[in-house]
Amino acid sequence: MKILKRILIVFTLLILVIGGCIYYAFKIEPYRVTLNEFTLNEEKPDREHLKIVQISDLHIKADFTYKNLDKVIKKVNEQNPDIVIFTGDLYDNYAIYRDDENIVTALQKIEAGYGKIAIWGNRDYGGGAERTYAAVMEDAGFTLLKNENWYITLNNGKRVLFTGLDDALLGHPVMPDETKIYDSDYELLLSHEPDNVEPYMNYDYDIALSGHSHGGQINIPFLPFVNEMALTVTALSSKYSGGMYTFDDNAIKQLYVNTGIGTTHISARFGVVPEVTLFHIYV
Repeated sequence: MKILKRILIVFTLLILVIGGCIYYAFKIEPYRVTLNEFTLNEEKPDREHLKIVQISDLHIKADFTYKNLDKVIKKVNEQNPDIVIFTGDLYDNYAIYRDDENIVTALQKIEAGYGKIAIWGNRDYGGGAERTYAAVMEDAGFTLLKNENWYITLNNGKRVLFTGLDDALLGHPVMPDETKIYDSDYELLLSHEPDNVEPYMNYDYDIALSGHSHGGQINIPFLPFVNEMALTVTALSSKYSGGMYTFDDNAIKQLYVNTGIGTTHISARFGVVPEVTLFHIYV
């Protein structure tokens, strides 16, 4: 009888733990936001401190609307960024849910000293989003890059290059015809899908920034195969699934894969908290 009671207690606790994890995955973690910070080069007296904030994969939909962006936008603006970069996937499925007016109003609240830039993701093409994505981002104050270069000149005269590639799944990414028109002191390559950075490894960029992967969305400790299975449904992000990668034998020195804000396929995250990334660059 005692053994039966113990089994019942263990079973009840197991059910409670599993139920709690499921509740957390669907109702709590997707609505959190964390800040990840990186210093990319050495601080020196003659260098200007450039703060770049990256956000990615908002995946706006019925259960994650413009109202849920308030926390994200607050986190971005708290960093007092010089540049804000959005690496694609504004809506989850534009044909099912869209709210352009409120999204524009929300994204207009993002502040950046030198400007805000964006690139195309695969979701920015599908479901009819291709017809309106450019207008939405431009109305929100973003410069949208499609196989284009964008430069800023800092107060100390140093020049920073941003090259934004088109989406690799539904677009046509190519290097701009006149890549690096000007000499630059720091260079960033932007590609929505991280695995698509590989064809450009011989181009001399200090870092590439990507998104798309969501880090798999589900990352259960001690069960890595769950995360691996989640990544298999996300094309062109299985090799570089999230975080910082450093390369010793390539012209591109580093790749950072932002694990995004929103969700897709299922509206859940576990062990992959939505992130805003802050890069400290000294140029």
